[in-house]
Amino acid sequence: MKKLLPFLILLFYSAFVFAQGTATVKGLVVDKQNGEPMLGAAVTLKNKSGYSRSTGTGLDGTFTFKNVPEGDYEVEVKYVSYQKSETNFTLRANEVRPVRIQIEAKVNNLQDVSVTARANRESDQSARKLEQRADQVLNAVSAKTIEVSPDITVANVTQRVSGVSLERSNNGEGQYAIIRGMEKRYSYTLIDGYKLPSPDNKNRYVPLDIFPADIIERLEVYKSLTPSMEGDAIAGAINMSLKNAPDDFTVKVNLGTGLSQSVADNGFTKFGNNNVELRSPRINNGDNYIANRGDFSNNGQHFSDSKLPLGLIGGLSIGGRTKDKKFGALLAGSYQDTYKDTKGTFFDTEVDAVSNLPKVTDIQARTYSTEQQRTSVLGRFDYKFDTRNIVTLDAAYIDLAQNQYRYVSDTSLTLARTGIGQGRITEQPRSIRNVQKIYNFSLHGDHQLADNFRINWTGIYSKATANENRYTLNLVTSNTLQSNGTVLQAPLTVDASNGFAQAFAHNSDEDKSGYVNLIFTPTIANTKVEFSAGGMYRNKTRTSTFDNYILTLPITNATQVYNGNVDAINFELANNRQGTPGDALNYDFTENIGAAYGQFKFTVGKLQAVGGVRYEHTNQSWLDAEPITQPGKTGSIKYYDFLPSLNLKYMLTDKQNLRLSYYSAISRPNFYELVPHTSGDPDEDYQEVGNTNLKRATADNYDLRYEFFPKPLDQFLAGVFYKRIQNPIEYALVNSNSYKDLVLEAGNFGTATNYGLELDATKYINHFGIRANYSFTESRITTSKQQAYKDANGNNTIRMVDQTRPLQGQSKNLGNLSFLYKDAKSGLDAQLSAVYTGERINRVSVYLDNDIWQKAFVSLDFSAEKRLYKQLYIYAKATNLLNTPYKLFIKLPYPPLAPAGSSGQAIEYQEAGKDTFVRRDEYGQYYILGLHYKFY
Repeated sequence: MKKLLPFLILLFYSAFVFAQGTATVKGLVVDKQNGEPMLGAAVTLKNKSGYSRSTGTGLDGTFTFKNVPEGDYEVEVKYVSYQKSETNFTLRANEVRPVRIQIEAKVNNLQDVSVTARANRESDQSARKLEQRADQVLNAVSAKTIEVSPDITVANVTQRVSGVSLERSNNGEGQYAIIRGMEKRYSYTLIDGYKLPSPDNKNRYVPLDIFPADIIERLEVYKSLTPSMEGDAIAGAINMSLKNAPDDFTVKVNLGTGLSQSVADNGFTKFGNNNVELRSPRINNGDNYIANRGDFSNNGQHFSDSKLPLGLIGGLSIGGRTKDKKFGALLAGSYQDTYKDTKGTFFDTEVDAVSNLPKVTDIQARTYSTEQQRTSVLGRFDYKFDTRNIVTLDAAYIDLAQNQYRYVSDTSLTLARTGIGQGRITEQPRSIRNVQKIYNFSLHGDHQLADNFRINWTGIYSKATANENRYTLNLVTSNTLQSNGTVLQAPLTVDASNGFAQAFAHNSDEDKSGYVNLIFTPTIANTKVEFSAGGMYRNKTRTSTFDNYILTLPITNATQVYNGNVDAINFELANNRQGTPGDALNYDFTENIGAAYGQFKFTVGKLQAVGGVRYEHTNQSWLDAEPITQPGKTGSIKYYDFLPSLNLKYMLTDKQNLRLSYYSAISRPNFYELVPHTSGDPDEDYQEVGNTNLKRATADNYDLRYEFFPKPLDQFLAGVFYKRIQNPIEYALVNSNSYKDLVLEAGNFGTATNYGLELDATKYINHFGIRANYSFTESRITTSKQQAYKDANGNNTIRMVDQTRPLQGQSKNLGNLSFLYKDAKSGLDAQLSAVYTGERINRVSVYLDNDIWQKAFVSLDFSAEKRLYKQLYIYAKATNLLNTPYKLFIKLPYPPLAPAGSSGQAIEYQEAGKDTFVRRDEYGQYYILGLHYKFY
């Protein structure tokens, strides 16, 4: 120790002397024009003696060099599309030298057109600026945020926005956005500000899982409207801003592969002929055609197991501008092929006529194998004639093809059940090939006719289609308890009367739209005022066809055992040889909407005002294929709405805003809800019926929000909102004269209120960042419910009572929390993201307290990317790390145990005295590994 002590003292002294002789350089790199910090800039510190160190600016535009010897230094900064900047200074010992470096964008001066390097619209800074400068309340997600996030579909991106939750499909993928607790019907979807038709055969809302996330430049969620926007968005609107042609020739390539943990654990089931879109014999040959057995195939019931199919993620975009910068073009394509398995359990329930408690009637064990193939092709071409005239042509093709195998084992709890797992059991293997497509073409012109007058116009043709082929085999067996305690299972046989159902559905939704806007900007009382007026007209034609054919067993051989080979079964065509032309899913619906608006915009001091009024006229008519005796077989509805709005923004400072807004909006019923149908979606847990008396919903909407943008990437948003909705539309479980069980029907439910609080914060410190948002939403609606009870004479009867509840789909609490890390020098970008969704009503029941709720849940996702060489990156994504299940329940106690065989017997997943369990699905984790490259 004595020998070591002098060495330690010398080492400490040397370190002390070294520290005393060194200094620290702390710097900030900003854009010279707007003062915005530049993240990811390359910074080099060097001197004439050969000393050189490099780093990159962090997420807040800062950089640091420590332990720098004293002397004369130069700091060099490089950034794409910016001029190189150099700064010289002398550094003294023990000094902490602050350095602020401004870099300037490159400028191209042309004879006819002067084009400066525009801000990167795909960056996080651009998204923050959009939120700050917008005329209304909105949130934005940049393409860069999307690229490094765990999400590969637009639907899943929306869940990261404050106040937005997701409704998922049966394979666990996000499908529809719920904005501020308002069900998906209360919002609409836009591409570059213009509405899209829906490929859904019943509804007008667009499934967002059809869109791959890598095709968009920015996702915008509008939470208030201006008069120039269409007015049927009580909750708000989702706008996908597509990518523009870059100033310089650019090529981007993305290639990856994916793996589902559930598929790795359970394998994957495929079926034959699952790449073909088929139409029914009636549609192919005419209404009078008599089908025969040869018109039908068994391929949809030819199943095979695939051990470990891997997904494929691919993308390519090429774009740029000509030398004179007048003509720009961008072509982009994206392809995703994913495989997922789902394991689920569903309990069918009815209400006990005496206790008003739910009674479980049967159990379904469900397995799904789902392959989804997303294909998109985009083209954008613009030509700048001069600084005053530009014309843009856009074309988009979006395709989602889904192949799904489903196997259901349904155990009846009311027919000969003497114990768990015994009684009548039906087995149902089913395959579905569903292809949804959207075609969108638009021609847009913008013309500055005078210094204070301009006009823009847009013509759009859009078409959405869906084609579905469904093959369902119905099988029957039973388990019987033997006297010795064993269980005897009967052979699996084909249901003689409903053996093999083959359904063919096709629909199209075609829009022809025209828009024109006139903008006049005079100066009044030394204030520049923008007056705009315009209108739009849309002709929508929707056509839906549906045929369901039943193949039965011949009377002479009505009992046939199924051993897994459908070809061994002798089927014959049942009586409906002409299909089902009378089914209400065969309908035509026409909707013509005309609109006009007047809008003003001005800024006086720190106050900006945008307001006006919009007029919309709706003309709807339909014709369905049900019998002439069916009430409402044909119908038409006409109505008009005046929709005023006002958006005020007070700019407290150049970094703080206070917003106050009001807008009036409507929500039109979905198409199929008006058609008086008595058939519905086989995937629904309950039968659906139509309602020709359904009215549009109307609402008054108020917003107050404080905004603070201390730095380009940092923000703090705090707001409250209030909505009063007249005639809100919800689905309810109601009694039907045509069906024994409850059915689903859309109805108007009086007046509802919806109000809440939203907080959104983002903070970056050098390489680390945190992004968090929280939403509290409270909605209230009072409706009449049925309550079963015994009267004074002991008779079972029903009375109507009022019950106040939240709106369907509204979660009281929503939250997002993301931890981020970014190092521009090493090219490492990573984030861990958690999403919390509070419990919400999944289905509204006609009976008191029997609404079906979805349990609250937390999902956790991770993503990272790392630069390998220059612009070549490797990336990884992992979603649903916690394998969070989807759970439904009724907030009434499951009945106490009762003798085996009765409605209160011991049932799997059910516990006496606790909430009645309805459904549980598990999806598993999903992993993606890939490369992306950018050349420019």
